Amino acid sequence: MPSSPSTVRRRRWPARILASAIGLAVSLGLAEVVLRLWNPWAGRARYESYFEDVNRARVDYKAARAAGLVIEPGWPRSRSTWAPGATFYMCYRGGNRPYMDARGCARVDINSLGLRDRADLTWEKPPNTRRVVCIGDSFTFAWGVAEPLGWVRLVESAMQREPACQDLTFVNCGAVGALYVDEYWWGLRDRFAKLQPNHLIVSLCLNDIALMPNTVALESPIPYMAPKQPLALLELAAAVLNFQHRFDLPPEHDWGQILLDLPPTDGFFAAKAETPDMFWPSGGPQAALRAMRDWCRERQVGFGVVVWPLFQNLEPEPRSPYPFRTLHRVVAEFCRSESIPQLDLLDVFLGQRAADLWVDPSDMHGNERAHALAAPAIAAFVARELLR
Repeated sequence: MPSSPSTVRRRRWPARILASAIGLAVSLGLAEVVLRLWNPWAGRARYESYFEDVNRARVDYKAARAAGLVIEPGWPRSRSTWAPGATFYMCYRGGNRPYMDARGCARVDINSLGLRDRADLTWEKPPNTRRVVCIGDSFTFAWGVAEPLGWVRLVESAMQREPACQDLTFVNCGAVGALYVDEYWWGLRDRFAKLQPNHLIVSLCLNDIALMPNTVALESPIPYMAPKQPLALLELAAAVLNFQHRFDLPPEHDWGQILLDLPPTDGFFAAKAETPDMFWPSGGPQAALRAMRDWCRERQVGFGVVVWPLFQNLEPEPRSPYPFRTLHRVVAEFCRSESIPQLDLLDVFLGQRAADLWVDPSDMHGNERAHALAAPAIAAFVARELLR
């Protein structure tokens, strides 16, 4: 008896599925072979940042310390810093910012005072000069950026174009043995006060306010790009997806508040070698800001605070919204209650494509474009709040 059409179809579907599976496997295998034979990422093992010494030899922290490039003067928290007179390079595999050399590196010169500033800078202030001392972390240092393109020098240049401000000199005290708000206060009291400031800017990044686990921020979205393991095609696909969605944090959560609410026993503190007293919930940063305000008032020094956002989730919808507004809010409320002039740069950067602001995919510090966007807002803030 001949089979009915429905019976024939039922018999054929396992064979069709098997044939489709074999075809898919063959296609993936061919794609895998093509990817291995023609690899567009060949020679680019990873997005990576590293240091070279003045002789262009690659160095890590241990080697830099042994060579005297990095010193540990015994300041609070045993914070290390650059040696006075040091020259080195911040390098990026495949780096191609306009100010980088052919090796993807930006040169860094530390002057005799241990600052990334002019070679002829002295502790003694020249006559007929007003100094604006700028204290902060790597965003003030202009990490990964040529020194003339950092916000400190850009703001100085902009303000000196005004006849009434030609005597202003801005001094970069960023990331030289002080990386947290209480360390900024210690640095001002014990070292930077010797610069005899007329005005003081304290620049804060959000990782000065709250612990930033690498699962949330301040980590490269593509730590690894060259397929080396089996199934390179699948690995590549995962890397692409990781790039597109790495920072799309679920918008239903208040991520700023989550970071503020991390318990002091959270393992992230130990993992990052940081302690709860560095951050906002402890009250330590607030106490340091009050101390700096009072120090300035006693000496009739203009004082202001500048807050930088993290360069992620800045794009307009449909991307996940910027997740750290709570951290901006608590700083703004504190400064307002303490009569501390404050500039929040979040609105300057909202709407930008975050990756366009990075030094490199391995380094989310602001590049020369980010510094150029911030500089006019900071110059206007200084003129409005510090020079009045």
